[in-house]
Amino acid sequence: MREHFTQQMELINQEILKMGVFVEENAQKAQKSLVRQDASLAKQVIESDEKVNQMELTISDHCALVLAREQPVASDLRHIIACLKVVSDVERIGDYVVHAAKRARDLADEKYIKPLIDIPKMLELGARMLRESIDALIHADESKARQTAELDQEMDHLNKQVYRELLALMLEDSDNIKQATKLLFLARFLERMGDHAVTICSWAIYSATGNHGEL
Repeated sequence: MREHFTQQMELINQEILKMGVFVEENAQKAQKSLVRQDASLAKQVIESDEKVNQMELTISDHCALVLAREQPVASDLRHIIACLKVVSDVERIGDYVVHAAKRARDLADEKYIKPLIDIPKMLELGARMLRESIDALIHADESKARQTAELDQEMDHLNKQVYRELLALMLEDSDNIKQATKLLFLARFLERMGDHAVTICSWAIYSATGNHGEL
C-alpha cells in the first residue's frame, strides 16, 4: 500500500515538473518573439495555452484521486494539498506568458520606441523563479523556497524601472503613448509572474514544515 502511494506521489511530482518545464519553455519562446518581433513564434505560444490548461486539470484530478483513495496524513497530506494549490499558480504564470506572446504578435510590425531590455529580463527572471520554486516544492526545500522568493525584489525593481522609462517616453512624445501603454501593461503582467512564484514558494514551505512562513 505504501509503495503504491509513493509511486503516485512521484507521478504527481513529475507531472508538476513537466508542466513547469513546458511553461518555462513557453516563456523562453515568448521572450524571443518579443525581442525578434517574431509573430510566428508568438503564435506557437498562444496556441499552446490549452495544453497548459489541460495539464492543470489532469494534475488536479490526480491529486483528488490520491486524496480519496489513499487518505494521506501529516507531511504526505500537506504535499498533496500544496500540489493542488500550486498547479493553479503555474497555470496563471502560463497565462501571463501567453499575454507576453500576444503583445509580441501585436507589436511585430511596429518599430519599438526603445530597445527592449528589462521586459525580456522580467520574462527570464519569471521563468527562473517558476523553475526554482517548483524544485523547492518537489524536494521539500525550505531554504531554496526562501531564496527563490527573494528574487521577487529584483522583479519589482525591473517593473519600476520599466515604468519610469516608459513614462518618460510618453511625456517626451505623445506618439509614444499607445505602444508605451501596451508595454506598461505587459510589464505589470510579468511582475505578477513573480508574485505567483512566491506563492508557490509559500506552498513549498508549507509542504516541508506545516507552516507557510512569511516571505
